[in-house]
Amino acid sequence: MYHKTAMIKIIWQQVLEILFPPICLNCRGYLQSREGRENLLCASCFGGIKIYSNIFRPDPQTNLITLGSYENTALRELIHYFKYNGFLGVKVPLEKLITKWLSINRGLISVFLLPGSLIVPIPLHKSRLRARGFNQSEFIAEILSRHLGLPLEKDLLERVRNTRPQIEMKSEKERSENIKDSIRVKPDKAIILSKYPRLILVDDVYTSGATMKKAAKVLRQAGTKNITAFVVAKT
Repeated sequence: MYHKTAMIKIIWQQVLEILFPPICLNCRGYLQSREGRENLLCASCFGGIKIYSNIFRPDPQTNLITLGSYENTALRELIHYFKYNGFLGVKVPLEKLITKWLSINRGLISVFLLPGSLIVPIPLHKSRLRARGFNQSEFIAEILSRHLGLPLEKDLLERVRNTRPQIEMKSEKERSENIKDSIRVKPDKAIILSKYPRLILVDDVYTSGATMKKAAKVLRQAGTKNITAFVVAKT
């Protein structure tokens, strides 16, 4: 019975690929290899994602680590399909890119992603979480936690106000006002901060940095002194 069911699934998958051939999310070329289908990008587009090997300093108190540039269209397409289209298959190439970053930047890991750190994803408001069905920052944080062997706390921060998407804001001032008083440390979780002197704050994209800066601010007010921000891409 299992063999027959498996064969039916394989045949159905082959039919779907004939009717709807898998194409690269970026260049729209046909994905012929298994690896390309897993990555959702052709070898050229996936290989064209430049991995950064430096630390950014968006403000004197925060170190920012990013995999690559948001200007890279292949990386941007992966993020968009994940974040706005709910395409969970993007987790596979994202994990490959994160492990590639970790492999290239072993020196940075020993300095900025230290043992004793706690990984904390940027939260979504509960209404947006219900609509989207998942928090993309949590998925990224889970990958990072698994590969670094560091603990993850998904519920340390919460959104207390449902803001408009930051992508809709035209200026840094608008983004800052939009995110104002929208994030806090959960009162029943604040004690966790006393156990971890260092935090790794995780999000998908860093543009103006308004969301990340707000989250870092409330964490510092709660007593955290050492914060490293980790994102997939930055502008």
